[in-house]
Amino acid sequence: MPALDKVRPYAKAVVAFIAPGVVALVAAVQDSSPGGTGVTGPEWVGIGAAMVLTGGAVFGTPNTRPVRGEDPI
Repeated sequence: MPALDKVRPYAKAVVAFIAPGVVALVAAVQDSSPGGTGVTGPEWVGIGAAMVLTGGAVFGTPNTRPVRGEDPI
């Protein structure tokens, strides 16, 4: 699959972008959150910030080289 091969180097960053947003969104729609079961403006800002900062941090961190004797993944 050529399309998957193009995305493969960025897979960790994509997951790191999506995962914290999902967690923050689930927390935002709880009854005990400020907006109740709705999402408030500040919560959307927090969700977006979590996604961008985490995805950017993972994308910007280089992978380490495998230790001698380990199989590269």
